[in-house]
Amino acid sequence: MKLDHTIEAMWRGCLPVFLLLVFLIQSSACHAQCATPKEEGSWANVNPQTSSITLVQVRFVCQDQILNGKPYPPGPPYYIHIYGKCHPTDCDWGEVGATRPSTAITATYNQGFAKRLVYVRMSPARPDQLWVQTRTTFSDPRRASYTSNDYFIRR
Repeated sequence: MKLDHTIEAMWRGCLPVFLLLVFLIQSSACHAQCATPKEEGSWANVNPQTSSITLVQVRFVCQDQILNGKPYPPGPPYYIHIYGKCHPTDCDWGEVGATRPSTAITATYNQGFAKRLVYVRMSPARPDQLWVQTRTTFSDPRRASYTSNDYFIRR
């Protein structure tokens, strides 16, 4: 009987430590380390005379935690902010949320008169340059859709 009480006392003393270890192990399994993507930052078009996009800003949000089964903090992992060529100052397209379903970060701008699908990634052909492809589809069916490719250097 004394042995039963000793084992029970040991179990009661070890239970909080055991539960703490289980909690710590589970918590660490829900965290990952975020590496800053090479695309993050402010990028200027290599062609200062461009009539296209003049500046691209890429922002990354580290979602290294899971809360209620969803990435935390909530929202998209990337944000893209674009400025297009206008006169006398560049046009601010605004910042939109973006995702990275493959090698390129993808964002959509719906500007009313046109929808622009933007792909952003580091250029495989031009080291340390950002490649941006923009596919523009106009709301007016009489206007032809087009695709532009631009390269950017870090500012």
